[in-house]
Amino acid sequence: MDPTKDDYLKEPIRPLDLERIQTVSELLEAFKWTSFQSRTLSKCAEIFEEMLEDPERPTIFLGLAGAMVPAGMKGVVSTMVRRNMVDVVVSTGANMYHDLVEALGEHHYLGSPDADDSVLREAGIDRIYDTYADESKFRMIDNMVMYFADELAGHNRESASSRFFLHKLGEFIEGKSPLEQKKDSIIWNSWANDIPIFVPALSDSSLGLALTQHHIKFKEKGRRPFMIDAIEDNYEIFNIKRMAPKTGVIYVGGGVPKNYIQQTAYLQDMFGIPDSEHDYGFQITTDSPQWGGLSGCTFKEGLSWGKQKPGGKYATCHCDATIALPLIVKAVLERGKGLEKRGRLNLKF
Repeated sequence: MDPTKDDYLKEPIRPLDLERIQTVSELLEAFKWTSFQSRTLSKCAEIFEEMLEDPERPTIFLGLAGAMVPAGMKGVVSTMVRRNMVDVVVSTGANMYHDLVEALGEHHYLGSPDADDSVLREAGIDRIYDTYADESKFRMIDNMVMYFADELAGHNRESASSRFFLHKLGEFIEGKSPLEQKKDSIIWNSWANDIPIFVPALSDSSLGLALTQHHIKFKEKGRRPFMIDAIEDNYEIFNIKRMAPKTGVIYVGGGVPKNYIQQTAYLQDMFGIPDSEHDYGFQITTDSPQWGGLSGCTFKEGLSWGKQKPGGKYATCHCDATIALPLIVKAVLERGKGLEKRGRLNLKF
């Protein structure tokens, strides 16, 4: 039977009462009865809460794209790590590089998109929209990473996953930086809390360029350089996925991190392991699906690939992640459900 008029006209829109709303959680709860992206924002928080409360304890993967660290979002992600809200981080190399820069005491600075970029170039200042960085400091960090790779090679470590490399960088930060500098570092917090970080496109970043410096230098000396084994990454994250009774995904933007998490379901299915699809998911993106790019790809489209589960719970919020992610995380923290009882995964590598 087709739906009737009354079936459609059930719930009226409820105007926001800002004089009664006291917390971020209450604001997102009130968004459930509004329209457009405020309602999808509320849905993302609701799904996140369900992931954390699920008694089967889903393994939660966070995909991190975009310039989130230069934009001041590393504290949000580190809170998610410390408070047991995510189990695996998959990131662009750029985010992890910028995190390392700040963990070692350097900064990103307030800037302007209207600056004269030729003048900035002459001054050795890099611009990320309205954020500035000191290129000379970046070159200094590049050299530190190069020498760090030299040490790994010197210990007869010829190759390893990006997960191993980021874990070792966490150890490096631990020994190098005072607490005030590293307390909000994603790399350091993940190391301290045994949360693996995968960077599947590590070569596409300043971390990769520093490793390239190491590679060239060692090759010229006739020595075997330290290498990132991307297929070892696949093997390690596959083992995490197949051991999980359920999985949830959080996509900040799209790109390689999103696809890399998506394909864990596909890889599991290739080995004949049932129920491989992700059970929960929410995405924050400014892209849209009609351009064919992964950043705008819907969860619904992922059903055709076997990456999402029919009947699973998913939501997409079309919003700047620097606005949406802090609001979602803060609302879930205020509700305080399912965090402490989840416990850490006992991952072995």
